[in-house]
Amino acid sequence: MRSMQILLLLATFLSLPGSASASPSGSHGERVGLSVTTFMGSVIGSEQLAEPYRFAHILATGKIGLYLVDGATRRLLDWPVSNVAWRKPERYDGAKTMASIIALWGARADGGIFEGGLFRAITPNVPPEDYHSFADSESNAEFKWFAAGWHPHIAMLNLSFNDHARLFGGSYHNPSSEFTDRDVSDTAVALSDTRRTTGAGIVLPYISNAPQGHVSATSDTDAHGNPGLGSRVQSNFATDPFYARSRHIACLAGGFGLDTPANIFSTDRYFGTNHSEMFRRLIASELRWANKNHLVTVVFMTIFDVRQGHGGNSPDIDFMRGVRMEVDYLKQSHALPTYWAVGQYSNGPADTNKPDTDTTPNSISSVADWVARHAPTSVSRPPDLTCCR
Repeated sequence: MRSMQILLLLATFLSLPGSASASPSGSHGERVGLSVTTFMGSVIGSEQLAEPYRFAHILATGKIGLYLVDGATRRLLDWPVSNVAWRKPERYDGAKTMASIIALWGARADGGIFEGGLFRAITPNVPPEDYHSFADSESNAEFKWFAAGWHPHIAMLNLSFNDHARLFGGSYHNPSSEFTDRDVSDTAVALSDTRRTTGAGIVLPYISNAPQGHVSATSDTDAHGNPGLGSRVQSNFATDPFYARSRHIACLAGGFGLDTPANIFSTDRYFGTNHSEMFRRLIASELRWANKNHLVTVVFMTIFDVRQGHGGNSPDIDFMRGVRMEVDYLKQSHALPTYWAVGQYSNGPADTNKPDTDTTPNSISSVADWVARHAPTSVSRPPDLTCCR
């Protein structure tokens, strides 16, 4: 049985876009000469992904694939009329735009990445009462893309369980770094369901979302008694009991994704000096743990305006600077991911960074082009089946 498991894991690994099994590694475990290192996507402005003239430099690299969030699959087909960020082009044809995007990007990185959430059509065997679903996933628009010929190689799964495990606020359980045993069981089912319903060869959950992660095993608590961003003890993902279930889920999936808005990660404006560095160290510890256990990781560097305080729903004029600083920090920390992703998943209503062109300053495509050319990645290998013990 163990030998069969290893063979299955090896087959999965060898099917990865840009598999590193036969490639030499550089310093810090960097991948050398591999085809796909980076993925790019956007919700607002996603219709621009159908226009090849915007991406002459990107297409020449051969290193960038499509990252398509379910919000984009929905809105490209069903254009919203009440959102100021979505300026509908004249004679817009959603089906034609979808076909053009598939024609341009579908063969790159074996289809690229699809990001979706828990819902009956995607995760039919997970009890609906156990999670909070989102309108984008509920639309089932992604299945129209699959039917039209787009078949993503990787699916990123948002876990939004609505149990009562150490909520940080809000009406549902998110971010998904505070799991219960029931969450772990549901995630195992969700991973299997998503692989079947999306056709993706790899399904990776997001296990620690953006700023609201647990930073210290003995941290201060907030006004509601929830773990806060305490300053006494630095948390290490590999050893902190708080993340035991997260580690287990990562091993079940063979990897995970991290959502790190670049200027939350790279600056101290959001958390303050002490807590920001603790957050950076926590993310780095997650990636080092994953690399030690040969897991596949995706770091999604998204826009986030910290200068004007408008967050993810306005232009990030420091996007390139934040991304370069994040890449450099993780490189110096020996904590590189298997893949980088660059983009934004905001539905507005405010205007914000778009793909634009790969020569437009701080555009999503220009930042992705820089990442593909300059950001090193780790060497992924088949899991050795020891990390879950």
